[in-house]
Amino acid sequence: MKARKYSLLGVLLQTTTCSAFAPTLKSKSLLNQSGPLNLVPISSFTDASKRTFLTASDSYRKCLDDDGKLRSDDDGNPYIICVAEEDDLPSISQLTIDAFGADAITLSKDLSPLEQSLINPGVSAFNAYSNLVAFTDVLSGLRQRMKHRIGNTNDDSKDHLLNAPPVKSVNDVDAKDVAAKSSVILALAREKSDGNDIEAIATVELRLQPTDCKIPFSQPWFDQVERSLAKMLNMNVEPKDMNLQPYLSNLCVDESARGRQIGKAMCRCVEKIAKDAWGYEKIYLHVDLENVAALNLYKTEGYEDVGSRWNPFWAGEAADIGYYVKRL
Repeated sequence: MKARKYSLLGVLLQTTTCSAFAPTLKSKSLLNQSGPLNLVPISSFTDASKRTFLTASDSYRKCLDDDGKLRSDDDGNPYIICVAEEDDLPSISQLTIDAFGADAITLSKDLSPLEQSLINPGVSAFNAYSNLVAFTDVLSGLRQRMKHRIGNTNDDSKDHLLNAPPVKSVNDVDAKDVAAKSSVILALAREKSDGNDIEAIATVELRLQPTDCKIPFSQPWFDQVERSLAKMLNMNVEPKDMNLQPYLSNLCVDESARGRQIGKAMCRCVEKIAKDAWGYEKIYLHVDLENVAALNLYKTEGYEDVGSRWNPFWAGEAADIGYYVKRL
């Protein structure tokens, strides 16, 4: 994994404890609206502005039907687009790691079979450790970035899960903190056959973010430290838009489900939420310019290079990450 190379860990990393593995999805059908859910189908929301992309044209929605279900799914228990809550984050974290990868070492093909047999156990152990660290880091970061949405269960309709972060009612300093802890996580997922967990094949995150080109860390407090350091050193970190703006990150689709326009559908869902439910006119993202598939997706969808990069002297390869914007 390349440090600070992806909006995935757009994302970088602070280690948490292994107690993060504990929560799992309670045995509730994703389509059963009679009780509290963990993954909450967007089709269950009562506010029309929160369901706007489900009633859009087929050409807009692509692979999702009017209920947010994945089209042409041959299983009786379909994948359906939902808003994730805390108990869903372990499965979403694992999907993120699976999609982007976390192996630290790959054995050279130049090694002989004997050399590989001698080295492989140690390499496998190290890679297992790196996956464990990556998982706990991603999970911890997701929890921190959803902090202001976790535990809000008084509203039976769950419409509050797609509310815009309440940044307009606080001062500028507090607004950044509120925004950093108010992410919305969408997932295309279904309940596993054992009824005790979920399986997700796609996920994407939406939040508000300063438009200074900075690639966000997984832990929001670390962003504050880095921005403060840049200002102390008199670096130009002024935002492109003075107000916080919607930011798309961590869009990933399981390898087994690619080629079905799921990534495009998830991207468009987030854009509609940012525009119709949150009331914004632009959305920003970072993309690795070496990831041709992702770059082509965003360009096809109308994203344009801002022309600026987060480039303090310590940025390294992060300075090569593209920063793009789309007018909604």
